Formats: sequence, C-alpha cells, structure tokens
Amino acid sequence: ECAAEEPRVLCIIQDTTNSRTVNERVTLNLPASTLLRRLFADVAAKVGYVNGSFDLVWGNGDSAADTTPIDQNSDKTILDAGFEPGKKNFLHLTDKDGEQPHVMQEESGTAEDGAQERFIGPLPREGSIGCTHDYVSQSYSYSSVLSKSETGYVGLVNQAMTCYLNSLLQTLFMTPEFRNALYKWEFEESEEDPERSIPYQLQRLFVLLQTSKKRAI
Repeated sequence: ECAAEEPRVLCIIQDTTNSRTVNERVTLNLPASTLLRRLFADVAAKVGYVNGSFDLVWGNGDSAADTTPIDQNSDKTILDAGFEPGKKNFLHLTDKDGEQPHVMQEESGTAEDGAQERFIGPLPREGSIGCTHDYVSQSYSYSSVLSKSETGYVGLVNQAMTCYLNSLLQTLFMTPEFRNALYKWEFEESEEDPERSIPYQLQRLFVLLQTSKKRAI
C-alpha cells in the first residue's frame, strides 16, 4: 500500500565485459527499500547472466573507492548503500574474479514447446523454403533469452536507433483491423523473394509478436 509513496531509484547498468555489449544499457527503476542482493538478482534476470557470476561497480565516480565491487551479499538496501533517489545511478557490470559472466541457459521445454518456438511466421506451403532462422541472431540483445513480460506483450529489440520504426510497427500490430487484414493476405512465392517481401516479413513479425514466449524479438 505504501509502494506508490516510496522513493524510486533509477539504476542504469552498462555491461563492460566485452566490446559487443559495452554500448548497451539496462535500466531498472527500483523501490528505495530494495536490498542489494535483490538488485543483483534483477540485473541478472534482465541481462541473462547467471546471478553471482559478475560484479557491479559504480560508474559515475572518479575515486579509487568507486572501483570496489558492490557487496552482493549485503543486507543493506540500495538507499543505505549510497544510491540516490531522483537521480541516475550509473553502474558498470564487470567480470568477476577475472572470468566472464556465465550466460543463463534457456530451459529445454517439451517437444511441443520446441515446435511452437520454431513456428515464427505463416507456415510455408509445401515445396517452399522455410525461413526459421530469420529472427534468430547471436547479435540480438540479452532480452532475447528472457521470458515474456508479465504484461503478455512482446517487445522489439532496438537495432541501433530503430526506436521510431519499432514504435510504428507496434502501433500497426495493435491496430486489429490492420493486423487481421495482413493475416488474410497470402504470399505468392512465384512472384517475389520471401526475404525481400515487406508484407510477408511484416506478417511473420506480427505472428512473432503475438506468439513468442520471449520478452523481445
């Protein structure tokens, strides 16, 4: 009941463990009463690393003390640990004991679940070329390994300043008349390359937004 009145702490985490992730930022808006160990658990879930396999250090200070890892096992709240409500608290995610963080492995599901994951668009007709790899890329962000949000909605990964396009795509997807009309459209493979067909790829993307179990695609 008091959650709405509790100060919130904005944490911005930069993964500095390798060159591929150094430009990515993870943002958490946490209640001031959040314990440090819960902060680590939330960061681990957000970035897809095994909790305990990485360190967090301050990223907005100049003194040597700021390079000391934050104590993951402390019973302090983030407020007691020096986090400031109403301000941006920058953190660096770093290697732990000289070792790279361990990536969280996706749990293996049933055969039925596996089949559902492979279905990522309108089913190809007999004799057509399947494109089950279209939206599977090792360069996607951490969010691709996380489960769907509690809201039930699926996001789109920002592929370098594509937020404006992602917003448009989500708006079109959330317009039932447009989405249903697109689902009724049939692709004629003899007339166009499926990889270059914008309506076909948009149709596949909409199916992913509707059926994927992942947080973002």
